[in-house]
Amino acid sequence: MGRMLGAFADDEELDRPDLNKCPDCNCFFDGDICPICKKVCPEEMRAGNRPAVKPKKNKKASYSSGRVTFVEWYHSWWFITLMVLFLPIVGIILLFTSPHKKWQKILFVAIAVVYLAISTIGIGTIISMFEKPVNTSLSREEYIAECEVVSPERIYRSFDAYEDKYVTLDLKIIEEVEYYDGPYYSGDAYYLCEAEGGSSYKIIIRDCIIEGKQQFIAGDVVTVWGECDEEILVCGMGEKYSEWEGPCINVAYAKIK
Repeated sequence: MGRMLGAFADDEELDRPDLNKCPDCNCFFDGDICPICKKVCPEEMRAGNRPAVKPKKNKKASYSSGRVTFVEWYHSWWFITLMVLFLPIVGIILLFTSPHKKWQKILFVAIAVVYLAISTIGIGTIISMFEKPVNTSLSREEYIAECEVVSPERIYRSFDAYEDKYVTLDLKIIEEVEYYDGPYYSGDAYYLCEAEGGSSYKIIIRDCIIEGKQQFIAGDVVTVWGECDEEILVCGMGEKYSEWEGPCINVAYAKIK
């Protein structure tokens, strides 16, 4: 019966081309009958008849040379992270001069950018950048019907009472202005306005017009339908610098009179 050598095909480095191999038990033996299953070794599995088995590559060798790579303390992830948080330029230099893999650097930069954006302007601000600041679920007729007729003076005096409410009023465009500081970066135009007949009360409108969008110019008298937002700070776009702070209306619909 032959003797069993204790070598199995799962470990291909121990393949014995000089011995027979059982196709069912994957063991090598010297003789005609497998010592485990007692079957006769088929001709194609006998010594000298089997094709040579290619040894498996060492998986560890494919990723590493086997030598331990020491990273300087200033190239450690913890130190790079601290530098990015407190000294961003230094942190970026350390990151790109470090021996870390390229995909790790790219992933680190992506995470850092997201973290800094959220910590600087807030998740709510980021979301507001992609949201329409007026209700688009209503039709034009439904939206206009929801609006309460008010005067610029009343909006100015009791703005807190009208915040987030739908209003309509007539305004005269004074000039286009720039939003000075805050969460709106969508490129919408802002206009400084006053009452139709002139007034010391200034109202700021944000052009969020859903349909029929148009460029207002100084002197236009417009009827607007929109939603009262918070007070914001704007500045003039001309050569002479000036700024105003006042209540803002996000305009969904407008009509030049």
